[in-house]
Amino acid sequence: MREAGILYCNCCGKKIPEGYSRETEDFFHFEKTWGYFSGKDGTRQTADICEFCMEQWIAQFRIPPQTVERTEIFEC
Repeated sequence: MREAGILYCNCCGKKIPEGYSRETEDFFHFEKTWGYFSGKDGTRQTADICEFCMEQWIAQFRIPPQTVERTEIFEC
């Protein structure tokens, strides 16, 4: 969640450092607009999750997400 230009983890509430420095941390951002018959028709939800909380969340999955190692990271 972004508040006053600062990014916070929606799970633990800690500040997520952004930018290009040694303290920079990556995070998971999701955005979902719920469709018809979902119980949340038309509701849009967004969240930002720090890497630590993301790892804890994934550990609870019955079927883990597919993981692919990459040697080069770039944004399209």
